[in-house]
Amino acid sequence: MTSPAEWNTTPAASGAPVSVLERIISILDAVRDCDDGSTSITEIALRTGMAKSTVSRLVADLDRQRYLARTPSGVTLGLRLFELGARASIPRRLLAAAAPVIRNLRDATGERVGLWVQQGDDMVALATLAGRLPMLPSRPGTRSPALTTASGKAYLAFCADQSLIDRLSAPLVRNAADDFRHELDDVRSSVVAIDREVAYPGILAVASPVLAADHAVLGALSLAGPSSTMDAERLAPLVRAAGATLTRRLSAA
Repeated sequence: MTSPAEWNTTPAASGAPVSVLERIISILDAVRDCDDGSTSITEIALRTGMAKSTVSRLVADLDRQRYLARTPSGVTLGLRLFELGARASIPRRLLAAAAPVIRNLRDATGERVGLWVQQGDDMVALATLAGRLPMLPSRPGTRSPALTTASGKAYLAFCADQSLIDRLSAPLVRNAADDFRHELDDVRSSVVAIDREVAYPGILAVASPVLAADHAVLGALSLAGPSSTMDAERLAPLVRAAGATLTRRLSAA
């Protein structure tokens, strides 16, 4: 809900963007440049020189189209921007570090390997290599639910934002929510998450977190294939080792 203070609208400053496109780009740039990843309508208005009412209307439109997102902490960049960006320019440093690790893991197993990051309620693929199952998505920008996938659980187990975990698990009934939290505890202990046909029927996935030098979780590396032939216990050490290798490569870069 917009606060009353945000509706104390002031006239747009001289030199403020005029066309609708200029206004939209100005708003996106203002959100991108905020220090903590989110900002307010008031701050966007100050940064862009536009009236708060105009900013609020355009932010609402951009939120509906998923270019921005309204969260409890403020306005953030939306998933649709990442999807577009992933198809145009995959983050160079992360991809450069991950490329040989992804290739080696796929060559060792023959299964689909993916590098995933969290956006909103989803995990979004930064890079993938196809495996034996052609129906598994294998292109950058693919989205999967963080709550049920192995990559999502690998990420959430090491995520410092407890509010994100609480929000994603809120729809679960009490026993299921407790089981989910216990599962995250197990992932922290083993550094491996496993999804047995929950996210996708017939598919088994194993994932391990990817960490920065300061131990903040950046994403997850996952391996997925047919549950009828994959042995999670045999593959878990391979995926865990691949995640650790990518973490070391990022720290050394």
